[in-house]
Amino acid sequence: MTELAYFKDTYVVCGTGRVLEVIDTSVLTNGAVTPLTKALQRHPHAVILDATLFYPQGGGQPTDTGRITGPNGHFTVAHVFMDNKRVYHQGTLHGTLNENDAVDLAVDEGVRMRNARCHSAGHVIFSIIKHQWGDQMTERKGHHFSDGAYVEFSGVLSEAHDKTLLEEMVARVVAEDRRIIVTEESTGNDVLRVVQVDGFVANPCGGTHVRSTAELGHVTIRKIARRAGQNLTKISYCVA
Repeated sequence: MTELAYFKDTYVVCGTGRVLEVIDTSVLTNGAVTPLTKALQRHPHAVILDATLFYPQGGGQPTDTGRITGPNGHFTVAHVFMDNKRVYHQGTLHGTLNENDAVDLAVDEGVRMRNARCHSAGHVIFSIIKHQWGDQMTERKGHHFSDGAYVEFSGVLSEAHDKTLLEEMVARVVAEDRRIIVTEESTGNDVLRVVQVDGFVANPCGGTHVRSTAELGHVTIRKIARRAGQNLTKISYCVA
């Protein structure tokens, strides 16, 4: 199990860890093909740490990228994913990393903050929709990739509520500089992480977020797609 250090603070992008395993994915071709081995083979190497600052792709949010540096080499992190509570850092190894090496972790801050802003903007849209039309709209999923971000709901938003109106509502919440609050709640043996835009309903989420709506800047509502036959509304957006 990998400790998820990025949960503690989105803004911490440098830290330390210890290498648990280094995988040369070329040798995986000799064994049975599983979903895990297939995923690992997309990059030359994978590194598993005892704790990581790198966000693993999932929950509608893309992966962090960056660098892991040890005493005798460094590892360029191109992709990160989680499987069975272990976080796999995928990329290219330069020099050597060995089991038990103490390493320095450096997350690409630009990528981290771009993804956090995009994800938080999706939560602002979700919060407004639930606040205004909560009895009609239920969130289905969010896709918080900067090149095609959207949030999707069950329910069809009225044509009277167009993208210009929604964009104005989002801009108002951004201007109000509302806190984005991350808390953890115990649920039996697990911990549920919850994100809330201050004054709105909370929502379970394991992603990275900015501290305030003011950090989002301009959020553009690109399109509102209504599909009555599927009882679906898809709101596409982007963050400047």
